[in-house]
Amino acid sequence: MNHVSHARDGARIARPFGWLGALVLTAAAFAAAYWFFVLTPVGQQIDENTLVGAHRYLEQQDIAREPALAFLGKLPQVSAVLGAVSLLVSALVHRSVAAPLINLAGMGGAFLTTQVLKHAVLDRPNLGISEATVNSFPSGHTTLASASMVAIFCMVTPRWRPLVACLGGVYAALAGAATLVLGWHRPADIVGAYLVVVWWSLATGWVLTLATPRWNRWRTLRFWGAARGWRFAMQVPGLLALVAAACLFVLLPPVETGENFKLLLGFLAAGILMIGGAALTLFGLMNQVFMHQSRERGR
Repeated sequence: MNHVSHARDGARIARPFGWLGALVLTAAAFAAAYWFFVLTPVGQQIDENTLVGAHRYLEQQDIAREPALAFLGKLPQVSAVLGAVSLLVSALVHRSVAAPLINLAGMGGAFLTTQVLKHAVLDRPNLGISEATVNSFPSGHTTLASASMVAIFCMVTPRWRPLVACLGGVYAALAGAATLVLGWHRPADIVGAYLVVVWWSLATGWVLTLATPRWNRWRTLRFWGAARGWRFAMQVPGLLALVAAACLFVLLPPVETGENFKLLLGFLAAGILMIGGAALTLFGLMNQVFMHQSRERGR
């Protein structure tokens, strides 16, 4: 009888069109980012100016390299441990083997998708703008860091998800910003990684609501971990950062020679704003979709 009840519960909160719509929009955003920043001269120029700005900054400020290198050097291990611990704790708390396996498949799918897209599917045309013409979109480092945060997000109950999404967005933003400042990836590569991870988080969430509806549903939430303040802490700063980045990219004149250090720093600042804004906004939207899709609306 319990299996029948859980199946009905899962069907009631699955809402396939909500999940499908979010998946399609995320994929469209990924395609748009790739088209503009990789395939068009304007987008490539913006991306390249930002990367060159990071290189010039490091040449002038070597002290900034040490903490960023230390952070990124430990990032794979820290992210892997965080993801593994979340899966183990989930298996014990929820007394479910299915949920951690579903989540593990989602994390693996995100990382595999990034590698396949970057090395086998997507191409970076040589438009005479950058010396490096090998495709680097999306970023593997950022995918790993973001996927570990999404693993924790998917494994907690709805009462904790807004808080975890906010913390995860900050962690992903720091990882992405460090990747840019070190000159390892262009900002669009990092945003592309966020979109891959969010797409897989939505697919994972859809399966989880069907397979484990018991702890993936809510009707009323009066808990500090689900307070609206966490949503505002993601959406408001995230959107403001994206708007500020867009304004800087529009107002800054193109730097084709890479000689104007102040202008390049402006592009670097805009890139950091773009990365931080994208991380917070996308994690906030991911949380909104999960909360909407897992809410019960009567029997």
